[in-house]
Amino acid sequence: MSEDINNIYSEIDYKIERVWYSGKCHCGGVIFEASASRNLTITLCNCDICFMSGHQELMVTEERFKLHRGQEYLKPYRFGNKIADHTFCVVCGIMPFYRPRSHPTGFFSVNARCLDLSLALSKEYVNFDGKNWEKSIAEGKHKLTE
Repeated sequence: MSEDINNIYSEIDYKIERVWYSGKCHCGGVIFEASASRNLTITLCNCDICFMSGHQELMVTEERFKLHRGQEYLKPYRFGNKIADHTFCVVCGIMPFYRPRSHPTGFFSVNARCLDLSLALSKEYVNFDGKNWEKSIAEGKHKLTE
């Protein structure tokens, strides 16, 4: 599945102006970059962990994500079916990105709140009913935004 999606992304890359957004956790121990369109679509999920942590999702492929520093500060947190790999900084407690349950390989869900979005031309926020995750996924309501 990830290969098909990556091929689709490659075909449309030339149509979308992409930039590298710099990101970090609160303490600055974890430094990363994510490449995305200058016209962002950010997903607001109401599942417990996203809602409680304030995570605003910007989904990017592995090729569009670079961890520059801080792997040693990241600790995983898995719950429920243990598919999603939520990563938190052990120093400041921020979840700057994670491996999502919907796409556990090939993608990162980057917390848009951890990014410097000064290069963004626009931001569109879309809601996702993560409290009813299985139903929402089955209905095709979780779209890859990048």
